[in-house]
Amino acid sequence: MGALRGSISYAKFHVRGEMPDAFVDKFAKSVRLRAFRPLVPSDEDEQRAGWCSIHHPFDLDLDHGKIYANEYMNLGLRIDRWRIPSAVLKAHLADAEAARLEQTGQQRLSKTQRDDVRVMVVRKLREQFMPAMRVIDLSWNLNTGVVRFFSHSNTVHETLIEVFETTFKPLSLVLDGAYVRAENLKMPAASLDAIAALEPTPFHFEPTR
Repeated sequence: MGALRGSISYAKFHVRGEMPDAFVDKFAKSVRLRAFRPLVPSDEDEQRAGWCSIHHPFDLDLDHGKIYANEYMNLGLRIDRWRIPSAVLKAHLADAEAARLEQTGQQRLSKTQRDDVRVMVVRKLREQFMPAMRVIDLSWNLNTGVVRFFSHSNTVHETLIEVFETTFKPLSLVLDGAYVRAENLKMPAASLDAIAALEPTPFHFEPTR
């Protein structure tokens, strides 16, 4: 689901800041530096995000031909996360803690010991599970500064902004809305202040208590 296939549903962002000189080559280099790095069991990270080809999530060799299409930059934002079922983790932790108690002859484990056991168990279980993978398409019109991102999740938006702004410093990314559109239209400051002070009006029925 995204820019090239599936349902056409996206969030719109606007890029803020001055585009650098020779940005085509600079951006390609920056994207390669921020390409996705697969998680491994020994990592401390629970989650990792980075760029991949919009055509295939396992294609991390991002050259110009895979990134650019005319005035567009097209990328996939890949987010991998370890997801070990809680029941599985709980059962293995109980066994490992019992084994440590028997080994040490203690009645109870200290917090440090429990933390050490948990790290060992999680690392071992990660060798038996694959990280959950999510890929969201992104299409950036470099002429207009409009980014179309094919997810409406606020959490994923936060990840996108972090990865985007790390990759394309000093550019920033803002979600489309009434205030942003007013800024784009170069409305006077008084109008912008009035828009910022607006409160949303609910159109659904709210029963009184």
